[in-house]
Amino acid sequence: MDKPEQPESRPPPNSAAEHAPIVSVVMPVYNGARTLRAAIDSVLAQTFKDFEFIVVDDASTDDSAAIVQSYGDRICLVRRPRNSGICEVARSEGLALARGRYSALIDQDDLWEPHKLEKQVAFMEAHPELPLSHTYAWVIDADGRRTGVRHEGRIPPTGPCARELLSHCFITISTILVRGRAWLDAGNAAELRAANSDFLYFFSILRKSPAGFGFLPEPLGSYRQWSSGMSKGRWKWTPEDVPALRHLERTGLWEGLVSRRDMRTAIATACFTNAVHHSHAGFPARAAYFAWLGWAYQPGDLRFPIELAKIALRGLRNWFRTPAPSATETP
Repeated sequence: MDKPEQPESRPPPNSAAEHAPIVSVVMPVYNGARTLRAAIDSVLAQTFKDFEFIVVDDASTDDSAAIVQSYGDRICLVRRPRNSGICEVARSEGLALARGRYSALIDQDDLWEPHKLEKQVAFMEAHPELPLSHTYAWVIDADGRRTGVRHEGRIPPTGPCARELLSHCFITISTILVRGRAWLDAGNAAELRAANSDFLYFFSILRKSPAGFGFLPEPLGSYRQWSSGMSKGRWKWTPEDVPALRHLERTGLWEGLVSRRDMRTAIATACFTNAVHHSHAGFPARAAYFAWLGWAYQPGDLRFPIELAKIALRGLRNWFRTPAPSATETP
């Protein structure tokens, strides 16, 4: 991992040299100029003031660094000389500098409600057994308009949550408040390039916490949902993150938290969801990939051969519906 350039000033802002803040806010940034100022303003508008704010710019090529610098010593800016290719690397470098009793995570395009830190710190102080807490989040569009509440009604209450998390990753990163170095100690970001790291971090922390995670059932943040389409190279991750689940299975972090049957069922269910999604989206090869993979995880599940038959029938129908070239058409 490349060593980051040293921040322009020390100590981090929002605290006197002899005073460690209660909260360290860490934001990784890469080419986030479009939404960055709104995200920063939502942090600086917190009613809870005892925090330092660390932004790690991951070699942005836009005006992101200049935007952060415009806030002066209210933000500690760390600039990486080369892009890491994964936001967890930049986030981990920021957390390594954090001095707070708690660390709060936020992404460059998300927002916080003004009372977010105040309410979450009070919750964590009242529950010293919990390593991490999270909240509901508003879903906002590219222009910041609210369109709903993310995962509404689908998040379990405070307590152990490994089985629920395995079937549905319901934690929004920008709502997390984590105790001490729990997130940083959960794993080495450089080892997480092959998969969505969230699952690995959550399960790594849960292995050390029988009490599970805390949940505040009110929207204290906003998650920005972009309307841009899925890139060709990311189809295996949509709509369910099958590579992350398979990566979690290989690490063994699930052992002692869920059964092997739970682990394999979660992967098979995600594969079936993706198979149906890609089949209806007109990508039969992708659909077949997930159907075969899911069937390997659950050979007795008849949904998979049935779905494969449906995929084959759709392919035949499309083939027969394709008009033959006319005699005047050139090949």
